[in-house]
Amino acid sequence: MYQKNYNGEITSIQAYIMIISIMIGSGILGLAREVAEISQQDAWISVLVNGIFVSIIMSIIVFTIRNFPGHNFFQYTSILLSKPIAYIITVIYIIYIAIFSGISIRFLVEMISTWFLPKTPIFVVSLIIVITTVYMTMHGLTTLARFNEVIIIMLIPFTLLVLVGLPEMEFINLRPIGGSGIKSIMLGVPPTFYAFSGFESIQIYYPYISNKQKPFLKYSVLSIFLVTFIYTITVLSQIALFGVQGLERVLYPSINYLGAVDFPLIERMEIFFTIFWIFTVFSTIGLMYFSGCILLQNVFTTKNTRFFSFLLAPIVFFSSLYPKNTAQVVDIGDIDGKIVIFLGFALPILLFISFLIRKKVGKL
Repeated sequence: MYQKNYNGEITSIQAYIMIISIMIGSGILGLAREVAEISQQDAWISVLVNGIFVSIIMSIIVFTIRNFPGHNFFQYTSILLSKPIAYIITVIYIIYIAIFSGISIRFLVEMISTWFLPKTPIFVVSLIIVITTVYMTMHGLTTLARFNEVIIIMLIPFTLLVLVGLPEMEFINLRPIGGSGIKSIMLGVPPTFYAFSGFESIQIYYPYISNKQKPFLKYSVLSIFLVTFIYTITVLSQIALFGVQGLERVLYPSINYLGAVDFPLIERMEIFFTIFWIFTVFSTIGLMYFSGCILLQNVFTTKNTRFFSFLLAPIVFFSSLYPKNTAQVVDIGDIDGKIVIFLGFALPILLFISFLIRKKVGKL
């Protein structure tokens, strides 16, 4: 177990904030374009449907793990699925986290290189981000949770920025609602998995919540609803402004959205958004990175995670340099989104079913 009452505990409120912070990251930048390619003007419905589905999965996760309050991820997975399978799942999880962290860092590098440091080599920017991530995580979970409490305050102006394009929107671009058909709407759900990825990490962080007696299930689901609301209105507003055809021509609609609107005092609002977004992605990277450190600690049963904060650094650094261009970054992000289907959806359901069976036969 991590060092409790020193730097390894979080409150339930901090856990809710972490769920929100870990999901709102790089996935929001191209979300509207990716989903609109399939669901057309009904892309916002696909996002809403996925959010409802994720909230159901979150309920299943919390229901299962609250029956093992003193066990870490590896321990209760070993109980429910056997130790050999738990080892395999944990290794897959660590690989997924390394890829996710590397791709998120590369997304961040691409944005910084585009808007601020176009002549700085990519590996230099990536190295600085990795070093910063190690510094954030080496001091423990409590410090990381406090950092997220500060970052979450910035969500308020971000949400309000969605409304700045209201005078320029043409809501006819959203019609006919449901016109793309149920099949297209449902096919548009999988591309949103990457944007919601990270919620499954609550399986790793739950043992470190100090006040589990709080209505954690209720508020964890509410945190999913909040993220779903932000994503839905973001996609809806971008479709209304650009139209489906316009979205297909922009790589990052969330940034182009702000560039398409005239502000009375600020000429380049997208620059301010990018600065805000950098801190948000740092939050996502830090939380995912540290969850990988916790999993390594679970497997090797060490006293703390500081050593693993350094151990993961070169793996994440080189994975961030692997893509040759932005298109490859997006493609690898899609692959990572498919892994979420297993870790974020199939695995929680499998653990839930195993728990119900073992409880029924009296093996728990």
